[in-house]
Amino acid sequence: MRQRLLLVVPGLLVASGAALWLSAWHPVPAFPDPDPASLPVPILTSEEYSARMAGHARPYVFEAGNARGAVLVFGAEHTRDPAAPQLAALRARFAVFRPSAALVEGRLGHLLPWFQDPVRRHGESGLVRALARAAAIPCWTWEPSIEDELRAVLARHPRERVALFYVLRPYGSGLRHGRPADPDAVVEGTRGRRTRWPGLEGALPDLAAVDAAWRRECPGAGDWRDHSDVHGWPGTLAAVFADSNAARDEHFARVLLHLAHRGERVFAVCGSSHAVKLEPAVRAALAAAAPGQR
Repeated sequence: MRQRLLLVVPGLLVASGAALWLSAWHPVPAFPDPDPASLPVPILTSEEYSARMAGHARPYVFEAGNARGAVLVFGAEHTRDPAAPQLAALRARFAVFRPSAALVEGRLGHLLPWFQDPVRRHGESGLVRALARAAAIPCWTWEPSIEDELRAVLARHPRERVALFYVLRPYGSGLRHGRPADPDAVVEGTRGRRTRWPGLEGALPDLAAVDAAWRRECPGAGDWRDHSDVHGWPGTLAAVFADSNAARDEHFARVLLHLAHRGERVFAVCGSSHAVKLEPAVRAALAAAAPGQR
């Protein structure tokens, strides 16, 4: 009996592991090579958005289209609460719009649906990912490749400043959902990964370098451990954030318009600021598109 168990148990463990892996949601792919966007109206800058920030609806939702295709952009307030009221509105808009393709914010990684809630894991983007799977439609991230984003930002800012922003960005975003037990451990893990990104290799060699760079780039801003990006970014990091978002918004518009010109009905989720900034440009581009344009 013992020998049989020694043979059977490893097989059961392997089979269980394989079943879990097969049921896992794998990373959301980037959209491959979207066409260049023709924008008769420019995307709003961060400064232009700031003038509108206090007065716009939250969530901010717009629809636009032409004879070829249509888009619905759901600009959410970032949440990881499955009971958040805006998520009921998102589900309803998705059902009525009946999309043929979905786009999500963020580079969503693996998820085990048996153990992990999509919203708790990936916020509103996790919900759209789940809705797209249930509707059997393709889902991509609208984010540019990290190489393209970094290339745009490094052209305007010194390497260590850019590294500081990207190392602290996930922590600053996550702090709005609660402070981790060990901020240093969280950021050290991010530092180790992101300072291997192209162009950032070797920047900020340890956590002490992160602390020193923060004090230099953001004087008078307190401790980064207490800084949530819900209040924006202080010091020189505000300009890095603006240029990062500009690169992301431009790519987002390219993907949206490429799919719409191809005849798709695209449901996209993003933070509300992205929706506000893109609306004039996307509306104008779709209105100006010739009926036969790809």
